[in-house]
Amino acid sequence: MRAFVRAVAIGAAALFCMGQSAPERIDYTLTPVLNGGALEALQYDLRFRGDADGETALRLPGSWGGQNELWRSIDAIEVVSGGALSATESPTERTITHRPGASLHVRYRVIQDFEGPPAAQQGNAYRPVVQPGYFHLIGEASMVTPEGRDAATPVRWRVRDMPRGWTLASDLEAPGRVLSDVWSSISVGGDFRILHDRASQVRVAIRGAWSFKDEAFSASVAEIISGQRRIFGDRPSPYLVTVIQLDAPQNWLSVGGTGLGDAFAFFASPNGQAQQITRTLAHEGLHTWIPVRIGGVSRENEVEDYWLSEGFTDFYTGRMLVREGLWTPAEFAEDFNRTLSEYAQSPVRTAPNTRIVADFWTSQPVQQLPYQRGRILATMWDARLRANGRDFDDVLFALRDRAQTDEETPASAMLPEVARQFGLDVSGDLESHVQNGAALLLPADTFGPCGQVLTEEVVPFHRGFDIEATSANNIIAGVDPALPAYAAGVRNGMVLIRRDAGEIGDSTQEITYVMRDGETERTFRYMPRGQGTFPRQRLVIDPALSGERLQQCVAVIGGA
Repeated sequence: MRAFVRAVAIGAAALFCMGQSAPERIDYTLTPVLNGGALEALQYDLRFRGDADGETALRLPGSWGGQNELWRSIDAIEVVSGGALSATESPTERTITHRPGASLHVRYRVIQDFEGPPAAQQGNAYRPVVQPGYFHLIGEASMVTPEGRDAATPVRWRVRDMPRGWTLASDLEAPGRVLSDVWSSISVGGDFRILHDRASQVRVAIRGAWSFKDEAFSASVAEIISGQRRIFGDRPSPYLVTVIQLDAPQNWLSVGGTGLGDAFAFFASPNGQAQQITRTLAHEGLHTWIPVRIGGVSRENEVEDYWLSEGFTDFYTGRMLVREGLWTPAEFAEDFNRTLSEYAQSPVRTAPNTRIVADFWTSQPVQQLPYQRGRILATMWDARLRANGRDFDDVLFALRDRAQTDEETPASAMLPEVARQFGLDVSGDLESHVQNGAALLLPADTFGPCGQVLTEEVVPFHRGFDIEATSANNIIAGVDPALPAYAAGVRNGMVLIRRDAGEIGDSTQEITYVMRDGETERTFRYMPRGQGTFPRQRLVIDPALSGERLQQCVAVIGGA
């Protein structure tokens, strides 16, 4: 071994002497731009070496996470020195002409391209947030990069002239950053509170007032990330979680976020509940491994594999939370039953996968379907594997091992062959339930010692109006004259103000909406029932579970 290492070192030295140098580094310097003490933009200075042919293309943000025209947040882009900038036919590209291999200095500003603070009605704040007292930048929406560089090109990220009293956090601060890290980065600054769990190397950057304590939240985040690492056998490494609030109407609850490599951006209305926050963090944090470490998704259109990337992630969210003792079996059942109920009464439950590809970003029910379908499929396959002394972990880890030697084949294409190694045939299920959309029903004994999966006929939940059409502007649309909402007095054209009672998806609880009818504010109470019945499944945990049976149940759900 020593002789081999010495030979490599001599070879490297010889190459250096022959004129070979280390890969060119790309430098990013971020500077806050203030006006009267208030932040109005972020300036990026970008330094790198131009291409050998005298022409270098720049890539600007385009579409990501359901957001389009992200280039609108890039302002005043210019070449400070080394070349001349020209536009192209695409708003996501610029061209620099220069001397071959010239040193280039590009400058641009990141601005907020919407009015006011981020709001729950707009969804997660993936677009750059530049507010007077803070900023929140996701790389996919804020970073300009030179084209044609290897993903492993070294990157250095620095900040200068940070206002006095401001704090800063970015996953780009970690050493060894490369170009592929730039687009999946998160950077925040301003009145954030920074908490650092040194054992797990997890940092939390949070701002605003919440119903929970910073320290309790940080401890929960560290526990979740540590538990996920234990599942996949990873050591502690730097990980950043950012938390910002979304403005929301009274009683409007919004909880969401996105996982980006070694960081997680979390968004919620101030009334976000602990269990929902925990679940969101667990789900999005798992994206560090699923699908990235198990083969990734389709290169042509990743949405066609969301049943795997999102569905498997949902499956492992519940599994990990129970395995680590963060959820009881009863809490798992509450969450899983929500998935079963929403799936059972989804208006697109039997839609083929082509419908998901076509309408994922424009239809809420379609958007939820791959999460539901993939989680239920993984649950069904896990039960079949347990009957033969295996579980779904065996398949997942085999996918991970296969992906290390096969970087071209996505996980969905590897899954049938890998599953067969453990006596599980998934090909028929994929064709029937994923491709063709056939409805899924779990066997009653899916969870063994925990209890039973019951199937019952229930009346579907229905608000009595078209919630998708209404959500566009909060003006009630699509009221069905045959349903209780109409009988209670709800009419098209009223303005939806808030919901005061009832649970979305539960037709057995009275729902209460406050609406504006002309100049009058009115309250409507009715049973949110549709027509007919449908088969709904739910997991009923045996209330007598204790001792050894309880441990067996935890092992079944948690996969321990």
